[in-house]
Amino acid sequence: MKRAIGLVSTLVLSAVMFTGCQNMSASDQRIGAAALGGAVGGGVGNHVGGGLGAGIGAAAGAGVGANAKGGSSSTTTSSAIGAGIGSVVGKAILGGDSGAAIGGAIGGGAGAAIQEKK
Repeated sequence: MKRAIGLVSTLVLSAVMFTGCQNMSASDQRIGAAALGGAVGGGVGNHVGGGLGAGIGAAAGAGVGANAKGGSSSTTTSSAIGAGIGSVVGKAILGGDSGAAIGGAIGGGAGAAIQEKK
């Protein structure tokens, strides 16, 4: 039950973030897409492969998200690294799929934001 609630809350948060992206600037869309990809990848990766899966899933999701919105290679790389680290830390602090998803979202968004604001 706890897992289902965490997964549903992650999906709802992702949907809300996605709909808000339509009225954002291109830079903000890349940051949002990286955060969204990190959240989904971290949650699913943790569910499938534990801590290592969370890191890899979040990194892949954030990288794909930032790249899909036209991010540069440095934005894509930074968002992937931030999401991977954030997902592992989120899992360790908060625990479970939702912790990995939250950490992946924060790390992916932060990594992309650092590069976008340069």
